[in-house]
Amino acid sequence: MLKDLLTAIDFSDCAEFALALFVAAFLGIVYGALRLSKQAAERFASIPLSDQVKDPRHE
Repeated sequence: MLKDLLTAIDFSDCAEFALALFVAAFLGIVYGALRLSKQAAERFASIPLSDQVKDPRHE
């Protein structure tokens, strides 16, 4: 029964869904990165250079 179910499923739809999910996530990340202000981007860029632990979003 399980074998019949697995042979009946069209897995090409899963690949298309995975691609659409990847594209949506990628565009969301790019949109979020482009929305950052210059000041916020500079604070994020300076994280590896500082010795103190701080949250760059709340400075």
